[in-house]
Amino acid sequence: MFGCSQPTRNVCQLGIVFFFNFLSFSTLAALSQTIIESVAESEGISRHAGYYSGFVSYLIFTFGHFVSTPIVEIISPKWSIVAGLLGYAMYEASYIWINEYFLYISAAVSGFAGSLMWTGQFDYLVQNCQPQTLDRNSATLWGISTISSIVGGIYLLILYRFQTGNHFDMPLIRLVVGPFLGCTLLSTVIGCFLPKPVYKAEKYKLSYFKHLSEIVKISFDRNLLFLLCTFVYTGMEFAYFSAVFPTMVSFTKSLGNTRNLNAMCSISAGTGNVFGCFVLSTLGPRVREIGRKNMVLLGAILHLTCFVITFLMFPDDAPLQPTDGFGYFEPRPYIVLICGFFVGIGDTIINQQCYTILSDIYEHDKRVEAFAVYRFYQSLASCIVMFYSAHVLLKTHIIVLTIFCILATTTFFGIRIPDRCPVSPSLQTLETKGSEQEETLIA
Repeated sequence: MFGCSQPTRNVCQLGIVFFFNFLSFSTLAALSQTIIESVAESEGISRHAGYYSGFVSYLIFTFGHFVSTPIVEIISPKWSIVAGLLGYAMYEASYIWINEYFLYISAAVSGFAGSLMWTGQFDYLVQNCQPQTLDRNSATLWGISTISSIVGGIYLLILYRFQTGNHFDMPLIRLVVGPFLGCTLLSTVIGCFLPKPVYKAEKYKLSYFKHLSEIVKISFDRNLLFLLCTFVYTGMEFAYFSAVFPTMVSFTKSLGNTRNLNAMCSISAGTGNVFGCFVLSTLGPRVREIGRKNMVLLGAILHLTCFVITFLMFPDDAPLQPTDGFGYFEPRPYIVLICGFFVGIGDTIINQQCYTILSDIYEHDKRVEAFAVYRFYQSLASCIVMFYSAHVLLKTHIIVLTIFCILATTTFFGIRIPDRCPVSPSLQTLETKGSEQEETLIA
């Protein structure tokens, strides 16, 4: 980070915070249903408690956005992130001492904590960006964060090397989850030292109910109505690829050592994330020249390819229980890894365009409400997917995801993007390309 501008350093430190958070929380999310299935009988909990806890978390996360924005305005983005990380740590601790009631309560706490953390993250990011640096900085943040998938996969591979079979018992679960909890606590400490944003935005004073009315009002804005299907799809595909897909890999016995394969799939998806972020960061402002709509189309094509392959390869009951069967052709580990790589690239492209297009379209005094609408629809969709995942077969997942992927891409093309990106008049400084000019402004 030496030699970088102050906003870039701030974004990189934020990326390190989320690197350790993703390393723990996201890797655990991919293993949650597999872990629960392994100990359900011995610990006396529901076989689908992993899916149900995800449902509870996303349900609270969804409605937490109605109160998170004013809280972030009061306590600042930095401390909202720290508070959110502590809630995530509580959820991870519930896998060290497994109790069904504690699992659901901690999932609810992590849901509300997540609404604070993600709103704070978005606000902190945009307060360290200008239009010409938004694509680069958001890709940098996402890239640093998603390297965690690679590190998490390597960690699991090393750990599994000293274990036999595919079964999780409580000593192994504690050995896996304990370091994850440590990583979340470390990210909390790093978050406490986040610097103040460079382009500090003026607080706009709205009463709570006025704030809610503004969220409802902006949700009927033409652009947000066209973005609705895209927001919903990002939530659906996130829940599917973070929870359902790893569970299918674990439950499909014909793939062999599925524990190792899941770890390698995490590495593959992380590599795709980082590759996508590198491309977007390298392109920078040229993303607007290529067109955000064309970028989303590319991401959708990659995801649709993965949907077709998983439908043809995996048995229909793979999301629900261990199975010896397979789909229209026998599953191959290398195909699973290719799918993971495509998923990573597509996920990065689509989510980054959602992030940046809101900043392109809206000024700061409307941006936080627009982001709240984005997270509301996204988390509501994830919540619904987590709930029905405990009951539906693979073909239902693929049909629903394919329909919404096509709808999301089609409606995204109806968005009206301003010819010139808005620059908030409340920002105190402007970041310029030359380092000498920037130093003069900051001084």
